[in-house]
This record gives sequence, C-alpha cells and structure tokens, in this order.
Amino acid sequence: MKKRSLFWRAIEIFPGSLAWGGLILPVVLSFYIPAAVTVYILIFNFYWLLRAIYMSSCLLRSYKRMKTALRTDYFDRLQKLPKDNPVIIDHREIYHTVLFATFGEELETLLPSVESVVANHWPNDKKIIGLAGESRDSERLHRIGSYLKERFKDKLYDFLIFEHPDGIVGEVRGKGAGLHFAGKKLSEYVAAKGLDEEKMIVYGADADTRFPEQFFACVANEFVTNPNRHRRSYQPIPLYSNNIWYAPTISRLTAWGSSFWQMIEASRPWRLVNFSTHCYSLKMLREMNYWAVDVVNEDSRQFWRAYFAFEGDHKAVPIDLPIYLDAVLAENFWMTMKNQYLQKRRWAYGVEHLPYIVTESIKHKEIPFWDKFTKTWRLIEGSYSWATVSIYIMFVGWLPFVASPDYRSTVLAYNFPEFSRVILGMAWIGLLTSIFISLSFLPPKPKWIKSTRYLVHVMDWIVFPFSAIFYGSIPALEAQTRLMFGKYLTFWVTPKKQVKKS
Repeated sequence: MKKRSLFWRAIEIFPGSLAWGGLILPVVLSFYIPAAVTVYILIFNFYWLLRAIYMSSCLLRSYKRMKTALRTDYFDRLQKLPKDNPVIIDHREIYHTVLFATFGEELETLLPSVESVVANHWPNDKKIIGLAGESRDSERLHRIGSYLKERFKDKLYDFLIFEHPDGIVGEVRGKGAGLHFAGKKLSEYVAAKGLDEEKMIVYGADADTRFPEQFFACVANEFVTNPNRHRRSYQPIPLYSNNIWYAPTISRLTAWGSSFWQMIEASRPWRLVNFSTHCYSLKMLREMNYWAVDVVNEDSRQFWRAYFAFEGDHKAVPIDLPIYLDAVLAENFWMTMKNQYLQKRRWAYGVEHLPYIVTESIKHKEIPFWDKFTKTWRLIEGSYSWATVSIYIMFVGWLPFVASPDYRSTVLAYNFPEFSRVILGMAWIGLLTSIFISLSFLPPKPKWIKSTRYLVHVMDWIVFPFSAIFYGSIPALEAQTRLMFGKYLTFWVTPKKQVKKS
C-alpha cells in the first residue's frame, strides 16, 4: 500500500466525517432545539419527494428508450449509414473484443456469457474473446479457457487467455489489475496480427455478463458515427436479472435498485460515469494506459482517468440496450445476505476516488473550473446521500419526540406525523414506477415456478425501506468510515452461484 500524503488523507477523512456529522447533529439538536430539527426534516422530506418524482420521470424515459432499443435492428441501421460522410467510418472494419474478468467462476457462469458473444449479430471473423484471469487461479483458468477455445474456435476470430501474474508491487488484487494486464497483451497481439487499434472496440466485462444479440451493432453505430470516438467510452445499462427468479427478496430489491439507478443516470448523460461493463477503442485504452491497477472500483475510476488523461475531453455515451448479469445468490439465504452486503459495501467504496479527483483537478488547470467542480460535487453529494438519506427519512424526524418530552405537546409536534404521512405517501409514485418496470423486465418464468410468484415480486417492495437502510445506507457508511480511518478495503469478488434451470 502506497503512503498517503497528509492532503490525500485529509480528503479521505472528509466524506465519512460529513456523513457522521450529518447523522449526529440532528441527534444533539433534538435535545436543545427540537422544533428546528422537525422543520428541517419536513423540508428535507419535501425535497426528496420532488427528487423522487423527477427520478421517476427519468426512469420512465430511460425505460421507453430501452424498450425501443430492444426492438431496433441496429445492424440494418449500420447498413443504411451514408457512405459519403467523411466522419463515418466503415462498420465492416470494426472488431469487437470482450475481455471477461474472471476469478473463481466455473464453466456454468462463463459459458452463457461466451455464447452471448458468439450469438451476437456481427461477423464471426470480427469478434475476439479474452479471458482476463489470474495466476493464482491458473488451473481453473486454463481448464475452462481451453474448453471454451476449442468449442468456439470456428465461430470467432480468436479466443485468448491472459494470465495476470500475482504479487506485482503497487497493484491491488482485483479486476482492474487483471484487465490492465490483458489490455496491454491485447495491444501486443493486435500489433503482431497487423490489426488496426483504431477499429478495435474493447469491452471490460464481468464473467456473468450476457449481451443481447444486437448489442455489438448498437455500440458500433454509436462508435462509427461519433467524430470524437477515441475520447468516448460507451456505457450500457446493467440489468441484474439472469437469476432473478431464484434470488431472495433482498437480493432482488438490491438488484433492481442498482439497475434502476443506472437507468436514471443514463437518461442524464452529463452525469453518467462508467459502471460494470464498459468499452472504448483500443487506441483510447492504450493512450490512457488501460485500467487502474491500484483501486477497488476500477470501473468508475476509468471515467476519471480518461477525463484527466484527455484534459476534460471525455464523456460516457449511454447505450440504450441492456446487458444482463446475475443478482447476488449464494449457497443459502444467510450467505446470500452477507454477500449482498459485501457487494454493496464495495460499490459504495467508490468514494475512494475523491482524493484522486481533487488532486488531479488541481493539476489540470486547462479543464474549466466549473466542470471539475460540478463533477466532484456530484460524487460528494451522492456519497453523502447514499449513507444518510434512508436513515433520515425513517428515523431522524422522530428524534425530537424521544429526546424532548416537552416538545411532544406543541402544535408542530402534533401535526408532524400528518405532514410526513402526506409527503412520504406521495413518494409511492416512484415506488409504483419501480414495481411496473421490474415486472416488465423479468425474464421468462421457469415452468416449475407458479404464476403467483408475480404477486410476490410486487409484495417485495413493501420491505424496500428496510433494504434501503441495511443494504444501502449502512454499507455506504461503513465504506466511508473505513476510508476515514485508513482501514482500506481490497477487491472482493462476488461469488457467482449458478442455478439449475428447468
């Protein structure tokens, strides 16, 4: 672990201090000025009601775009692009290379992912698959990789296996270091084969990622028509629905919540940051030195690395088609609950980027101040909200009643429950939107599951407030607290247990 400067450590301390301060201050003030706490919470609840309505509209907008995208023949659209436009490059020259980051996943996880690449509506001789594995997982990597290579060798340009050495100084054991190694080796491979790195789209994907059949054509359509294609990343919407029928309630709610947030962000591309599977041209990847090797959350760090590497000239372009991944599912219920918590804690640890962002912002004076400031503010505000909002809505408004017995007889205290009930009741607009979209995106129901399970999926949302606190705020608060005290997290691979489907 590299040594942190005092300035770096001060920034690491800031998010956790802000979150804890925001939680402790209302507790203290409830003893002395309870009325002020109540008024603040009423304003706070009203503000989040407005945000819920706004985000519901964003979610619906993204939903409509995704439904349209799923009905679109992007390959046909590519064929109809004008041939005399100098900005547009020939899509027939584009190669798609998918790097599946894998550690510990068995064939039943990787096989459907590889099959989704093979089945994509794109010429077979323009598709490459790479397994980005680890030397400490060498036996499994080569056993599965050799099987997959032999099985699909006639349906791809090539199938590559990259074994990242263990114990390299300065690296965090995780997805980023493995993808960095695979990316460098891919560049060497492309050069040796005489291929054009400017025509190579590279995907960094989880082992359970499955692509819809028009996905490569959709990305290619965005890529070949964008004049600034080598300064853009391409970000699909992850739907954690592969095994959603088999996952328990909390896992389902957390999966939908993560997917819906990415849908909301996709409808606001000025806010979009890379998450999970994302892609770039190989030329761009080489110029930004591939992936980060020293962080836990390599996906979101990629956005910031590109942003600073290209002096602010980088944007994440939303791809309206989804990719499909697994919800958290383990050998038993309690292990699933534990793994779900650990996954959310790792995602919330994305606040680790803040010191990097601040220090790079100071260095890069050529980037407009307000652009840097607003992007940094969104990270700070998002981290604070993630750790505190659910707790505020559920508990903080009632603190004055507990802390100050005299306050309970005031007019404000008498009317507070009614005000809160009206405000929060209106927030069901957002919840109903979520229920509708979650049912719409359910994969085909397994034959052995009764139709009444659809009702269960609706009833799941009753426990959403519980899920938001214990699998939202608390893991986020722990992640920020660990960063604050220098108890740094390492990369944790979410186990991918496959279910036997019939």
